[in-house]
Amino acid sequence: MSGTAFLLTGASGWFGRTALWAYEQAHGPEALRRDVIPFATRERWVDFDSPHGPVQALPLEAISNVQAPRGLLHLAFLTRDKVEELGWQRYVDTNRAITAKVTEVLGTWPTMPVVATSSGAAATLDGQPPALATNPYATLKQEEEALLEREAATRRALVFRVYAATGRFMTRPEKFALGDFLLQAQRSREIRIRATHPVTRSYVSTETLMELTWRWLGQPEGPPSFRRIDACTHTLSLQELAQMVASETGATAHQPQIKTEAQPECYEGNPDDFRHLLGEHQMIPLSMSKQIRVTLRSIQEKEPPPPLTASISQP
Repeated sequence: MSGTAFLLTGASGWFGRTALWAYEQAHGPEALRRDVIPFATRERWVDFDSPHGPVQALPLEAISNVQAPRGLLHLAFLTRDKVEELGWQRYVDTNRAITAKVTEVLGTWPTMPVVATSSGAAATLDGQPPALATNPYATLKQEEEALLEREAATRRALVFRVYAATGRFMTRPEKFALGDFLLQAQRSREIRIRATHPVTRSYVSTETLMELTWRWLGQPEGPPSFRRIDACTHTLSLQELAQMVASETGATAHQPQIKTEAQPECYEGNPDDFRHLLGEHQMIPLSMSKQIRVTLRSIQEKEPPPPLTASISQP
């Protein structure tokens, strides 16, 4: 299918801004503004730290007006923290409206390739009945995955399940273990782990993920197919993560006494397929240390420096 441009939903979010950055890094500013049409909840300018300035995102409703799109990178979805903010019903309705709009576009262009990001949370419901009342985020993610699988009868479709992520543009870093550790290290030079039970997370670099996504979308067409892949390269315990952050920042990591009898919290995927796909596209995954440094630089740019007296008082 010949096409004019790639469609990008969720352009103003963490992953969306990274997608814009990655495309500009690979192809240049003119190509980005020619080849990618960004969409957000409303018309707005999206700043992605480009020396060439922001790009304008169109409202999602306008996505149906694009003729002969080359491919779709679908990143739009309300995260689970929005349930409390919006209320259950509005949260469900809004996400289903996003999915419905994407379905409409897929129906109009039945051979257009599509990549979407899902969540490791969806894996918790694999083989289980839907749990819309108690776990709307995971349930709606599974609904969307199933829809994309059905649409793959006539196109290439790829779904990345993301468990935990690193990289620039991290939104509300205090909500994530890595972001929280980096903020603690920057503010007090001490990192304290709050969990007293075993916790593991599987990480992926958002920069690596978006670069891989653009390469996959831009490759020559193949037969219709559907792939669901865990997007991760490194799995760490919180203790290992805190120690790595400490090593990169010069902070001290305080390790709590782990209650071995406590139920472990394992939020992790299998990295094999993702690493294999990286290899197919001649890409090498970033080391975890590099991922931490990239994330740290982004957070340092957002955070004001601590008061001088505070920095003097620290060892």
